Amino acid sequence: MKRILTLSLLSAACIASLSAQQFALHEGDRVAFYGDSITAQRFYTRFVEDFVLTRYPSLHVDFVNAGVPGDTVYGGYTGDTTKRLARDLFPHRPTVVTIMLGMNDGYYMPFEQKYFDVYKDGYRKLLAAIQAELPSARIMLISPTPYDEVTHGTEFAHYNETITHYAAFVSELASSSHLGFCGLNRPVSNLLAAGSQKNPSLASLLVPDHIHPSEAAHWVMAAALVQCWGASPIVSSVSIDAASQSVRAQQNTAISGLAVAGGHVAWTQTDAALPLPLQFENAMTPFVLESSDLAAMDRQIVQVKGLSASRYALSIDGHAVGAFSREDLANGINLALYPTPMLDQAKGIDNLERERTALDEARFIVADEDPKAPGAEAAVAGMNAKENLLVSEQRKEVQPKPHRFELTPQ
Repeated sequence: MKRILTLSLLSAACIASLSAQQFALHEGDRVAFYGDSITAQRFYTRFVEDFVLTRYPSLHVDFVNAGVPGDTVYGGYTGDTTKRLARDLFPHRPTVVTIMLGMNDGYYMPFEQKYFDVYKDGYRKLLAAIQAELPSARIMLISPTPYDEVTHGTEFAHYNETITHYAAFVSELASSSHLGFCGLNRPVSNLLAAGSQKNPSLASLLVPDHIHPSEAAHWVMAAALVQCWGASPIVSSVSIDAASQSVRAQQNTAISGLAVAGGHVAWTQTDAALPLPLQFENAMTPFVLESSDLAAMDRQIVQVKGLSASRYALSIDGHAVGAFSREDLANGINLALYPTPMLDQAKGIDNLERERTALDEARFIVADEDPKAPGAEAAVAGMNAKENLLVSEQRKEVQPKPHRFELTPQ
């Protein structure tokens, strides 16, 4: 993968602006993701949880997945909206609710006003029911993601035009209702367009069935959602001047033990956050990074100026990370895009989250889907106990750790 190395002055200014925003999720919040099969995939929802865990390790937020395959604004195969809300949303008493519906509401046909009117009416009724039961909940409406007619042939011609109409309505409804809004349609559409220009074969895997984004594409959705919540894109940022042997700036990290001798530069760094647990060994991850702005929300910047040699090898805790020119280091490198001990730690958090979301899906199948099996109550109790253990382990594993950095002339 060709890594993104330098940090331009423009992007640095954008990062400074974004990091000043206040994150919309608060201590003790419970977030419920309400939606259809795209939410029930448990990819963007899992990655949002990963983001909160790794970027804000001291923040305690619970998450509930209330997505059901095939759902519409009027419900679906597991029950109508009244049943869905009473079973899947209200008992959790969420303080934050996101709603993403629309993919199934156009019935996979070219735009029809009568179906659009049904969608608008049903969405308003759904929203009114949630607000009546949860009057203090902060609600964010999410536009449906596109139906992919860009990267490969289409099964339902012109259906994305229908989805575009629906996405625009969701934005208008959020504005007129004074609710939060996050547009996921445009980031995924942009990903499809850019990806198809770079590599049509890989682009066709971004939304392989036209409807459900791939796991890697869900990272773009998750990044867009947390950006709508005002999340900081900064994992950490440090600027060191080797010539004066000084730390010029540091953000969300603590630097100690800076030593410059014989052309070598070394320091200990304890970041207050972790990079996103991106799977670089999966070819789709580098492709998505090259075709989107995902990396802009995952900045772990190390800048070292005043170096004498033309090229340096960077190691962290004795493990090779990469080799960089003096100019690269002076401009700043984004360590979030390299194999580091911090990335390994983040991947461990995601592995636990993957187990937790698997339990969540199993619990829905056992407890909510019909027909229900005997002994479901005991099975769910066991799943709940296991989930509590996983959450406790996550909290322990996400805590910051010190790491020793060393730059060696080549």
